[in-house]
Amino acid sequence: MKKDLTNLKYTPARIRRTNRKIYRQILRESENIDQGNFNAIAIKDFARLFELYDLHFFDGYFHNQHNGKIFFRLSERMTRAGGKIAYAKGIGTYTIYLSTALIFQTFGDVTREVTVNGIVCHDRLEATMRILEHEIIHLLELVFFGSTSCSNPRFKRLSQNIFGHTAVTHRLVTQAELAHEQHNLRVGSVVSFEYGGETYSGVISRITKRATVMVRDLQGDLYSKYYIPLENLKHKRSGHTRR
Repeated sequence: MKKDLTNLKYTPARIRRTNRKIYRQILRESENIDQGNFNAIAIKDFARLFELYDLHFFDGYFHNQHNGKIFFRLSERMTRAGGKIAYAKGIGTYTIYLSTALIFQTFGDVTREVTVNGIVCHDRLEATMRILEHEIIHLLELVFFGSTSCSNPRFKRLSQNIFGHTAVTHRLVTQAELAHEQHNLRVGSVVSFEYGGETYSGVISRITKRATVMVRDLQGDLYSKYYIPLENLKHKRSGHTRR
């Protein structure tokens, strides 16, 4: 008989105590996570964090019932979501992703309060743990209900009861925020740049690891899209965006 984890409810004191235990244990065990604001993380570290959560919050349920079916990935391309989960229904596997792009650009140049799931995080390890907790609730819903959405009341109830979350979003440092802090650039900025030996002007329409710059043609009828590293852009004072 499948154990029902959806009725779990821990006290705030129990949640804090268990989180401290996991935090200290991963610091002792990991070759990469050697401090709260670690500078390296491997897939095996992320997987080990999950194992510790499974052990201390779920009594090893996922290991016992889904061993070999849960995988972990680190992503440098995820620039908005702190994590995500993918479910391959045909083969019954789950893959949990962590955005290392967001993790490593947080707790650096931008100094402000960082929250994940409504909880203040003081370093990268705490933020990583909060992201993983969020994805574990997604996993829980997929396993027991076959679908998951962090916007629905069930998800919010589970995340509150099990991990003490008061929100379902993060305030990690985004690439757009970092671009403004380091280069004074934002969506809508008029910029110039060199490309193929020519100088172009355009407007930033999107910021990820690079800026998407829309450049209008000489007739002003069509736009071309360029992906330019932030450090290669210069501000322009006028709104003229032709070549």
